[in-house]
Amino acid sequence: MIIFLFAPLLFMCWGSFLNVVAYRLTHDIPFFAPRSQCPHCSTQLAWYDLIPVFSWIWLRGRCRSCSKPISWLYPCIEILTTIVMTLGIITLDPAYWLGYALFFSALIVSIRTDLETMLISRYVSLALVPAGIALSFFNFLPITALSSFIGAIFGYGLMWSIRTIFKLLTGKIGIGQGDLDLMALVGAFTGVLGCWITLSIGSIVGALLGLIYLAMTKQSTARPLPFGPFLALSACIYVFAQHFFAHIFLGI
Repeated sequence: MIIFLFAPLLFMCWGSFLNVVAYRLTHDIPFFAPRSQCPHCSTQLAWYDLIPVFSWIWLRGRCRSCSKPISWLYPCIEILTTIVMTLGIITLDPAYWLGYALFFSALIVSIRTDLETMLISRYVSLALVPAGIALSFFNFLPITALSSFIGAIFGYGLMWSIRTIFKLLTGKIGIGQGDLDLMALVGAFTGVLGCWITLSIGSIVGALLGLIYLAMTKQSTARPLPFGPFLALSACIYVFAQHFFAHIFLGI
């Protein structure tokens, strides 16, 4: 019972760590660099300015030193991490906590980097495909190692096919390389069915929210929108509802 009381606080801190990982990956900052600094004035942040969510709210989203805005992505990623990880320990088999914790962490970092820079680092996508296969082999995921391997190939191949067909029809690249890598990750941790459901949900939700965003902001349809966050969130939905999807589509 104690773990369920303190888990949300720990997960909020983990979300803060994932923010650091995402920021340093996309800004080419060494992972073992000194404590976080303000991206505007380079002032090293004090510990009380690094308290997840609460510091950002207390400072009204601005640096204490230069008063320039600090991205809203910081508290959002910390809250998202808390929600996803807490749901994980509540709803998932404890035998799979380790595997899914790694998977969720990679997805959340991908969300942050794609929203901020339209890039998804291969350190949290393709590089973790072997980890997904290994975790499946040692029963830390509810799929076999073969299913994980095939899922990774299927996820990458499916997105590659869609991108290739789209380019042949329009002459444009509609899907970034990072999305292909991300789907390989999804396949390695969820198998073929997980890839299919993730892409289906992500495409529908992404299209609807994309249209709403464009209508509200009145921006050109030529402006690219990140697809990775929709895929990542859809993958989380699949994990939490995988038994439902398996029953509906596979009859098991």
